[in-house]
Amino acid sequence: MAAKEYDYLVTLKKNMDKKINLISLILLIISICIFLYTAVRLMDTNFHKHAVICVVIAGFSVLWIILKEMGKISYYRLAFLINGVALFFPPFGLTWLGILFVLIGLFEKQAKFPQEIGFDKEGITTNSIPSRFYTWQDVTNVVLRGGLLTIDFKSNKLYQKKYKTRLQERWKKNLMPSVLVRYAVQLN
Repeated sequence: MAAKEYDYLVTLKKNMDKKINLISLILLIISICIFLYTAVRLMDTNFHKHAVICVVIAGFSVLWIILKEMGKISYYRLAFLINGVALFFPPFGLTWLGILFVLIGLFEKQAKFPQEIGFDKEGITTNSIPSRFYTWQDVTNVVLRGGLLTIDFKSNKLYQKKYKTRLQERWKKNLMPSVLVRYAVQLN
């Protein structure tokens, strides 16, 4: 939604970050185990270079986990991408797991990105996947009250989400009501 300027933007609460981080951490620990197990197996063979590469990748993943826990970085993206690409090559040949890790690396940032709803003169737009646009003719009512954004559609569909409370100070300055009143006049 950054490509378009909206008259008002509402950022919704998102409680999924902890769950996404936990799943990401578990998957990275699994990949570390895979790389270390492979390194141990390759030490007794003629593929010492492959074993060293496995240890380096596992070490990088451990470093990335530590940096994330220290708050230096906010995404496991790079670790997933490197682990995913490494799993394509011998001695692993785990193409399916490599594809999974690359996809997780590509979509992790979008999954953690807070959902926003933009209001302008054309209608209401969400930045979810896929992005949705609703014209003002589709909407009966929009209410911001008690920490909830409620959008009532003419099709009897009700959209209700919690919004971030730190934005309430801006609403006290009558920014949002003026926008909604202007659009509500267009509805009638």
